[in-house]
Amino acid sequence: MLFGSKNRLTNLRGPHLIAVVRDTVEVLAIIAAGVWAFYVFAYENRIKPSMANPDVNVTAAIQRIGERNGLIAVGLHVQLRNIGTVRAHFLGIAVNVYGQRIVESASHTSARPYPLRYEFEGFYRTGPRVPVYAYAYVTQLGDVSTQEDTALDPGTTIDNYRTFYVPQRRFDLLLVGIDAPYTKFEDSVIPTRLVVKPLGDVRVATQLSSRVEQYNITPVTSLDVR
Repeated sequence: MLFGSKNRLTNLRGPHLIAVVRDTVEVLAIIAAGVWAFYVFAYENRIKPSMANPDVNVTAAIQRIGERNGLIAVGLHVQLRNIGTVRAHFLGIAVNVYGQRIVESASHTSARPYPLRYEFEGFYRTGPRVPVYAYAYVTQLGDVSTQEDTALDPGTTIDNYRTFYVPQRRFDLLLVGIDAPYTKFEDSVIPTRLVVKPLGDVRVATQLSSRVEQYNITPVTSLDVR
């Protein structure tokens, strides 16, 4: 019995042991390859991108395109582009155009120690912003009763073109402001409404939460119309 046990042990340490080790290594390699494939194709390409926040690039351009009956015709182009990895659904969009006068003023400076923000207007000052044109709407994700909706899949773009008019010699500068909150969460309505101000400009009002990306920039772009 003793010598028989030694023979079985010797046989196990021979070619059979090498075959077992080889098969084990091959199985482990297959498992590792499967785990790596899952990580790359499932996690990196699907799970990880879906966990990211939506990222939208909002741009605008305006140009003077003509004159008619004492008015200046202005072309407005607004572009929404999803540069992120998840779908972006807008709750509402508000575009406001403001007119301003530019007035000459004496050069002056005011010393402020250690400023955190500084802007110097040496030879001019700007008048108050006067709303001259606006359009806005709430989407179905903000209110189910509306017929409007705007959503962007990754890599897609929406372009909007409008024409409006302002009186000649009334304004020197036109400024475009855009209010466009959006989210990737589409499981339930996020209450949203429009707030129209006394002078005619408008805002999109929605709840402040980590589920909503708040976009509100003025000016996005400007135009000298004199």
